[in-house]
Amino acid sequence: MDAISTNELVIYLAVSFVVSIFGGIAGGGGGFITTPLLIFLGLTPAQSVAVGKLAGFSISVTSLIGLRKVKIGSKKELIIIMAIALIIGLLAPFVIKTLDDEVYKRLLGILLLVMIPILLYKKVGIKTTYPSRLKKIFGYFLISISMSLLAVFSGGLGVLVNIVMMGFLGMTALVASVTKRYSQLILNGSVAIGLLSSGLIYWPVAIGAMLTVGLGGYIGARLAFKKGDSFVMGVFIVLMFISAAWLLIS
Repeated sequence: MDAISTNELVIYLAVSFVVSIFGGIAGGGGGFITTPLLIFLGLTPAQSVAVGKLAGFSISVTSLIGLRKVKIGSKKELIIIMAIALIIGLLAPFVIKTLDDEVYKRLLGILLLVMIPILLYKKVGIKTTYPSRLKKIFGYFLISISMSLLAVFSGGLGVLVNIVMMGFLGMTALVASVTKRYSQLILNGSVAIGLLSSGLIYWPVAIGAMLTVGLGGYIGARLAFKKGDSFVMGVFIVLMFISAAWLLIS
């Protein structure tokens, strides 16, 4: 690929900062915009995902700082989810290196569109619920699937993880956000380490993204804590629709 120009880098970092504020509020979803934007600016899907993993690690750290007063309901659930994230994170780099440009764009766009009516229909995340043991087991299975998609495709698919945690493990939106961010520290960290020697990380973009996304994520997390679960639940859908349309039309 040709190097991204200075003007393009400034545009990307400005968009990333704004989008990461919304991602910090929603607990994920910023990659719906930033990953396609990197593809649009000339990076390959694999390079875009690689940059996204470093940015995702950064926003996880700063969002957790911003949400440090939110208490986790079950540490056992957190440990299980982090273990799943570690396993997937170790395997994902091998798949990322083989991503096909057009297949990636179309598949991601379709996935986003499919998720929109699910979010509209399922009114979850407002208050804590207590699902059955069987429903929780199925929830862990779905978390494994959604984390695999997140690890390989990036692009904001962390929203899938949040939805499963709320719908199948009974978490509120804020608790799901904190839990997902802990798992992302493991997931994105292990994927990024696996990609360090691949040549896919475009460092001028990656370093800038880590700084701007980290700051935006902290601001968004503080807003989410102040506004509450209902506000957090309202942030997902617009980001998803814009990104899906962008990927399918481009």
